[in-house]
Amino acid sequence: MRNELVTPFWREAYGSLPAHVRERYLGDFVAAERWELSLGSLIEVWTRARNTTRGLFQQLNFAK
Repeated sequence: MRNELVTPFWREAYGSLPAHVRERYLGDFVAAERWELSLGSLIEVWTRARNTTRGLFQQLNFAK
């Protein structure tokens, strides 16, 4: 399991916690960041697939 934060938002949010509770919540921050990055990737894949499909249908309509 990786225990380092990649995105600036989550690093700053983690850094804003009081020092005595940071280690307690590091796993939660890492998990939240992982969910955010996964969801962003899924949205990107969905958008690309939708745009590709839309482009194919538009090409088929112009071919008629």
